[in-house]
Amino acid sequence: MPVRRSGRRISIPLWIMKYKQDFYANFRFLGMLKISKGKEEVREEYKTIFEEAIRFSSVIKATKGEIVKKTAPYDFRIGKVKGKYIMDEVMPKREKARLSNLYEKHQGKNLEIADISLNDYLNTAAVCYRAAYEKARGLSPLEMYNRWADGRHGGMLDIKDFDSKEEFIGWKKGGKWVGSHPYEIVFSWHRHGIHLYPPDVDYGKPRYSLRVTNYAYAPDFIRMAKALIKNRIPFQARDLQDVLDFLSGEKYWTVNDYDDLRFLYIPSREYKNLYFKHIEWKELKIVRFK
Repeated sequence: MPVRRSGRRISIPLWIMKYKQDFYANFRFLGMLKISKGKEEVREEYKTIFEEAIRFSSVIKATKGEIVKKTAPYDFRIGKVKGKYIMDEVMPKREKARLSNLYEKHQGKNLEIADISLNDYLNTAAVCYRAAYEKARGLSPLEMYNRWADGRHGGMLDIKDFDSKEEFIGWKKGGKWVGSHPYEIVFSWHRHGIHLYPPDVDYGKPRYSLRVTNYAYAPDFIRMAKALIKNRIPFQARDLQDVLDFLSGEKYWTVNDYDDLRFLYIPSREYKNLYFKHIEWKELKIVRFK
């Protein structure tokens, strides 16, 4: 659709979708119009939108789409860019390799652990807390858990004997905690923070599992993993390589689209000089005529 911005002619993407008896016009980043059959007269400005889009489609057809390539501004286009080109700081390659090797060596020792008690779990979580947060100093493992964890412990903290492996196993197998987040040791409003899953020998998992789904906690996650290795605690961290790729800037961010890692490109001289050459832009989607 052709529009003017700051006196300049540009074109912006427009999708039309029909769902049941209604139509939806989607303007990227600007909103959506719902069009339903009724007796009300269509407002003139709405008519103009679609009349201009129809008129412009003939120009698109005549130029074989070249007019769109010339007029579509980059803040309405989608692409991807590696984090190292937009992040303020990135982990050096040498440090990334060192941590990868450190983890691989730890895994190579094939350390295992059998059943644990609630105190065993909280003490292991405390190793993580002390590594990540200075404010953990002086707190007991239970106080740390109450401070940083999700809070929905699903009855885990109601266990009577914190040293009883049988009670912890019974609570875990009971399944009443399902739907709660007893293992989210660091809470996050967005997705989840950091999880520390206990070992489960019955399911062939004789190790703790450290997980993270929110990149905002990536540095904390790395400090925790290093502490678990230092203390020779059997664990696995399947997210480690992904987190290292993120911290070292090797992970791609989405440009001008919705994603966990999102970078918004601003049409300015500063952004063009700093970022444009590093962005891999997707090919524009141009209407195909019958």
